[in-house]
Amino acid sequence: MIAFEFTEHIDRSQQEVFAVLADPTRAVDYVDGVVKSVKVTDGPLAVGSVIEETRRVKSKEATGQLQIVALEPPTAFAVASEAEGITATYVYRLHPAGTGTRIEWTCELAAGGLRRMMLPLVAAITKKEDGDHLARLKAYIESQRATETAS
Repeated sequence: MIAFEFTEHIDRSQQEVFAVLADPTRAVDYVDGVVKSVKVTDGPLAVGSVIEETRRVKSKEATGQLQIVALEPPTAFAVASEAEGITATYVYRLHPAGTGTRIEWTCELAAGGLRRMMLPLVAAITKKEDGDHLARLKAYIESQRATETAS
């Protein structure tokens, strides 16, 4: 397994940050390349819920599924996806920090067999594609009025 982490401070409460982070429809507003993101399972968002996400990379669209693997409002949220034998898990931890929130994003990449040799390359690509998404999340949330963020 390979993992890397990014941290950001967002000038909003844990509840406001969590409300945006755990709403799959809002990913299009702050994750670069995401053009569609919807929950495809019935019922409220819960561990086991599935999100279908479509990304545009270099003029091509690809759709994948993310499964909620942790949901602990307002402190933790995690999704996992699998593609071609490599599992990516995005773990978010939210901590109060003054009048705002410190958010930690850990990306864990795992594979078996020979695919393990590809993990450093996959990590580099993932950092390039998603490495700025906490900064984009911060900009998005802080640009919203506090009452809009939690809606």
